[in-house]
Amino acid sequence: MTRMQFLKGAAALGATAAVRRGLADEGAGVDSMDFRAAFQREIDDITPADWSPYYKAGSSLDAATGARVRARLPALQRYEDAFDKVVAEIKATEVTDRPAVWLVYNMGIIVKTPRSLFSVDLQHRRAEELAPLLDFALITHNHGDHYTDRFYHAMDGVQKKTVVSNFKDNYGAHFAKRHPGGYTRAEKTFEFGDVTVRTSYTDHNSYLVDYTTVFEMTCGGFTIYHSGDCSNAAKLKPVSPNPDLWLVHPRCGMQPVDGARAVNPKLTVVAHLNELGHPKGRARWTWADGEAAKTKLAEAGYAAVVPLWGDRLC
Repeated sequence: MTRMQFLKGAAALGATAAVRRGLADEGAGVDSMDFRAAFQREIDDITPADWSPYYKAGSSLDAATGARVRARLPALQRYEDAFDKVVAEIKATEVTDRPAVWLVYNMGIIVKTPRSLFSVDLQHRRAEELAPLLDFALITHNHGDHYTDRFYHAMDGVQKKTVVSNFKDNYGAHFAKRHPGGYTRAEKTFEFGDVTVRTSYTDHNSYLVDYTTVFEMTCGGFTIYHSGDCSNAAKLKPVSPNPDLWLVHPRCGMQPVDGARAVNPKLTVVAHLNELGHPKGRARWTWADGEAAKTKLAEAGYAAVVPLWGDRLC
């Protein structure tokens, strides 16, 4: 395809909703390998020097400035369109049984149940715009590619809503007791409306031991297991014997297949790809890296997907 066809035909992820319904159409249309390769090239053009001022401006980014940056770096338009797509879909989607789940960016997900709307590791330039809609939020660990201070302030300071983490004082909490670090650093169970959240801990690496909170979220018999930046499969011990969804970082020191053997998920979501805050070639894992992990999981007998920003997972 030509660059003009690429930009005109697939620049807006939000405009592709009629073509791609979640992950059911994997391998077709804008989910084709040609599209992903072209998308990857656009992402590779973005440097930390490009990304930092754009991201740090948050929702206050001047519209004209933003438009100029996105015209030069089309992947940033996809980043924005994916967010708009998720917001539009969560407002339009009625959930009567199993939850609806969207990947926002990196490892961030939005989950809608019949009675609740919440996020895990929501990190986006405009994340705080979702605070009025969310009932609560979960953050796996204290790294800037898994949450934003603006979002935390919007939830805790403005909306007075619960944010479960292992490193923040949640002064707005109304579901949980206020303990230093958000809640006591121990395995706990929270009840949020129709959602049960169980916490445990895993290592980010050899020196950040028990640094990452693992969240096991269940609603109506459907379980989502989010292990954040986990490097230690031995500490992955879900209560559910067969979680419906498992989100995994494929390059954090743990082989995804080892994690899958511990978690035994029905579907693995390979995430933490193309994090723009990381330089190309240094922890900015590509769609191809995700596909390689997916292939290894498939060879071991585990179903897996590699979603793009804004995809509905179920």
